[in-house]
Amino acid sequence: MDNLLKYPESTVVNRVVPKTMFYKFMEVNPRMKTRFVNDVVNITWLYKLAASTLNVTDTENMKEIEVFVVNLKQPDCPTDLFSFIDTNMPHHIVFVLVHDNHAMLLINYKDRADDTHTKFKITQTFTSPWVSSENLHLQIDGLSLPLIYDNFVAQISGIGEHKAGAMADIVALKKQIATAETELQTLQKRMRREPQFDRQMQMNKEVKAKRKELEKLKTKLQNLK
Repeated sequence: MDNLLKYPESTVVNRVVPKTMFYKFMEVNPRMKTRFVNDVVNITWLYKLAASTLNVTDTENMKEIEVFVVNLKQPDCPTDLFSFIDTNMPHHIVFVLVHDNHAMLLINYKDRADDTHTKFKITQTFTSPWVSSENLHLQIDGLSLPLIYDNFVAQISGIGEHKAGAMADIVALKKQIATAETELQTLQKRMRREPQFDRQMQMNKEVKAKRKELEKLKTKLQNLK
């Protein structure tokens, strides 16, 4: 694996991680083991972004950002495999998924699940579109690892420009917006199928209220950018 993202040579690890390592150090259930076997060709630890490899600062909660390149057997590998890895890894991760000379980026925005700093909970998963491998781009932007990580999230998710330190709130709002949009679509479908006029009128009120809620959430999101 070459220097795919053109990062400083000091960050390059370029080491294949045997899939058996994940079986050994993570609680892999039979379904997840099947994912590794059926969907993944190999995994390469390509970059280590840290204070020791870049001229940046770290924090107690973020000592390293790892970049893993995952060669896939099929391009439609379920993302739960990467959520599983990310939940169990002690560092923050960017996944580069590769198939047939094309690549995409995947990042799980996550927080510490407890004070042990060994488990994470994932707030939301973001992916980029598939592009040809030579056109893959992810810029290192920031003087600290948390800023670099937030800017990775911004690039991969399409969030783009945002206020410094606002990423956690942005991700939480995007999750609320996605939930509200799904609820709105469900209400609209139920209203169209409802045969009783009085129930239609009541559900129409609910639809209007949900739209107002959605607009407020979107306004909050815009104010963080």
